[in-house]
Amino acid sequence: MTLLPDTIEAMLHGPGRLRFLVQPLLAIALGVRDGRRDAAAGRPPYVSGVLFVHATRKEELMTGLQAMAKPLALAVMLDALVQYMIFRSVRLWHALLAGTILIALPYATARSLANRYAHRTAANRRITESH
Repeated sequence: MTLLPDTIEAMLHGPGRLRFLVQPLLAIALGVRDGRRDAAAGRPPYVSGVLFVHATRKEELMTGLQAMAKPLALAVMLDALVQYMIFRSVRLWHALLAGTILIALPYATARSLANRYAHRTAANRRITESH
């Protein structure tokens, strides 16, 4: 089994295709929750904190991994199951890649954007209250 267009098409149109909607939505919900918590605690947006703030990098990575551990493990297991159902074989590398794309990317993006939005709305609220 290779990751060619035929393989991708079989995964998108075969059994388990609903996971391409459900898993990113779950990751986005977790990211929004954690992004709002970050904003309330005064932490920088997640991706910025991981990439550019050395003092909080380890803490940010750990909170992200803790929040994503179960959904990511579920995504990898589900992808492996779907691979077996469609192709009668499992490639762990493909399952890890699919899990990362479906969970980690939406989570990190939503966490950062929710933090920025919460900071912006709080700042706007303070401006309107002072006038």
